[in-house]
Amino acid sequence: MIIITGIENNNTQGISTTERLIVAKKSAVPPVLTLSSTIPRDLWTNKVEFLLSVIGYVVDLGNVWRFPYTCYENGGGAFLIPYIIFLCLLGIPMLYLELFLGQFYHCGNITLWGRIAPSMKGIGIASFLIVTAVTLFYTTIIAHAVFYLLASCRAIMPWSLCTHSWNTPLCSERLRKEPINNQTIQENCFNRTTLFCINESKISSAEEYYNIFVLGINRSKGLTDLGYIKIDLLLCLILIFILMYICIYRGVKSTGKAVYITAILPYIVLIILLVQGLTLEGSQNGVSYFLKPTFEKLKDLKVWYSAANQIFFTLGSGLSVLTTYGSYNISTNNCYYDALIAVIANFVASFLAGFVVFSALGHMAWRLNKDVKYVVDPGSSLSFIAYPEILATFKYPTFFSILFFLMVINLGLDSDFGGLEAMYTALSDEYFVLKRHRNLGMFIMCCILVIACLPTVTNGGNYVVQFLDKFSTGTALMLVVMMEAIAASWVYGINNIAYDIQLHLGFQPNYFFRFTWKFLCPIIITLLIIFSLISSDKLIYGNYIYPSWSIIFGWCFNMSLILPIPIIIIYVFIRYSDPEKSLKERIYFLFVPTITKQKLKREIEQQNAFVSSSLSPMSHV
Repeated sequence: MIIITGIENNNTQGISTTERLIVAKKSAVPPVLTLSSTIPRDLWTNKVEFLLSVIGYVVDLGNVWRFPYTCYENGGGAFLIPYIIFLCLLGIPMLYLELFLGQFYHCGNITLWGRIAPSMKGIGIASFLIVTAVTLFYTTIIAHAVFYLLASCRAIMPWSLCTHSWNTPLCSERLRKEPINNQTIQENCFNRTTLFCINESKISSAEEYYNIFVLGINRSKGLTDLGYIKIDLLLCLILIFILMYICIYRGVKSTGKAVYITAILPYIVLIILLVQGLTLEGSQNGVSYFLKPTFEKLKDLKVWYSAANQIFFTLGSGLSVLTTYGSYNISTNNCYYDALIAVIANFVASFLAGFVVFSALGHMAWRLNKDVKYVVDPGSSLSFIAYPEILATFKYPTFFSILFFLMVINLGLDSDFGGLEAMYTALSDEYFVLKRHRNLGMFIMCCILVIACLPTVTNGGNYVVQFLDKFSTGTALMLVVMMEAIAASWVYGINNIAYDIQLHLGFQPNYFFRFTWKFLCPIIITLLIIFSLISSDKLIYGNYIYPSWSIIFGWCFNMSLILPIPIIIIYVFIRYSDPEKSLKERIYFLFVPTITKQKLKREIEQQNAFVSSSLSPMSHV
């Protein structure tokens, strides 16, 4: 590893004769992109807007429907132990590193990693592909929330009734005090066993509303037969993209204003729902069920994997959003405290949502005279089946339903803002014509994304959503984060990072961060990847079991997202390395940071200029 500077001085250290010869040829040094001087880079209007944007990004839908169940299923209160450990070892260090690299290089993720070393540019391209895939299904989930928000504007919630034309004879208004249409279940059970009728009668009106009316999933047979596009969901999807375009078409100038609402409103709504939820009968049982520690589960490696996976899912490291947001900061912004504040905000939101969800589920279990664990399945069913069903029983269901789905929409929009901004910034910093025509370019990108989202708003669209949720992140995202840590601490050099932080922030990162970036992050992520590969479960959605060919295709899709990393390394090796050098020198040259090559090249040019001037006759005059 070449160290170009010391902390106390700026002297070149440890540069061998071989290294000087490698950079002697101009053809051996790949060109380095520079920002256009004619197009100034926007900056955040103030620190509050930046911090709210980061908080809005890391606090998303996963905090409401994923964390509470993940916490319970993996030991309840005991789950906090591995969660906090991985929050310290993976969450905070990578959040800190990405924010600093973004504000240090002032460019999108593709250009950023290319500036660290041309061979590392594939990291930025891989993260661009992953965030694009995530945006496709994430926006569809927000569109579902918009559908429910519009349906909430009535006195009686439509998902609480079994009197609609789409309802089946098995529909049950299980939370209503006076069910309207449950007698049809008994009429259709005269020729069946009692047990079969009891099991079938548990289909709630909210479940039928979501699956039959909202999704129309009964008209699809699976991935091979998605059915028709649902026009109402498509219109909701288009509405979301229009809203996002309005909020971010001017870049951080407009995004910074939008987050005053989208980042703050969810906390206000969660507090209101928590106060309401704790007043319900049986809510205490739900909360204790959520927090009850089961320390025996800590012996299970799957619990530790779930804790680490939750960190990746909710903080969004590796998706290039944090580096993009950081790139619109001044280079002296203290991003260390920004990272700590964002992580604390995420932690608080997760547990606040846990109390809200399980206080309501405790009340639901009390009404149904059931155990909390049998009330609802985790995942999207929590946000679009169980909780709406509970909201319909409140004294003012319209008010609370509108509040809840506004919160869900705001949680999703913040993350989608970040994804779109990261995608467009990465492209515009590579192709400056997009920077000059941002309004038109952003509009075209939104139109392309709407077209790409069409399969997710078909009758079987949720099969596609679950497929993308499973295979658009996972192993590929972990590999990207691992490569970021390796490229920053090994290729660029941990001492160079320490020097840059000292120069711009006024203090050095402590040894914990240096050790974590250089060793712990790569080692931990490697172990997580191995565990994910050997313990892969079947993919099931409802009663639909995904066929084996789709699982194989999913893993191929997941691995294709990180193909740019080795492809760029091979391309740089063929295109820029000197064929006259040995294979070892050519490979070594791939992982020499750009700043070192430039410094060595300048020194060689200065030495050549000095030699030529000393040999000139005019030099003696």
